[in-house]
Amino acid sequence: MFATITPRRLRHASIALGLVLAGCAGSPDFAEIPIRVESPAQFRLVEGAELRVRLSDADGPLAETQVEPSDSGPWPVVLRYDRRALEAARTLRLSATLRQQGRLTHATAESVELETPRPDAPISLLLVPLR
Repeated sequence: MFATITPRRLRHASIALGLVLAGCAGSPDFAEIPIRVESPAQFRLVEGAELRVRLSDADGPLAETQVEPSDSGPWPVVLRYDRRALEAARTLRLSATLRQQGRLTHATAESVELETPRPDAPISLLLVPLR
């Protein structure tokens, strides 16, 4: 009357359940923040420099991007993030760092609060030399 649950049927049922649950999880909902990173006056860029821009909250980083700037700035940067990651985030902040020849040489003096995740105009971040 009742079918016997064989190992093969159990395996197929497990795979089917896994596929259903994976479909429910959904995919990331990406959005972008336009940013303009400005260098200090009289700045000279060293070849192979690495510019990083980070979006974070009190719990840590939420998104980060890295570019290799090719001139002395300002540098346009687009930071991609998953909107779902911001749902529980508090006090979003943007910051930037610049490494040259493997050393951290410049950073934003203070992180900039992001009031709206989709600003109309690029957000400016000013790098200052580290001593």
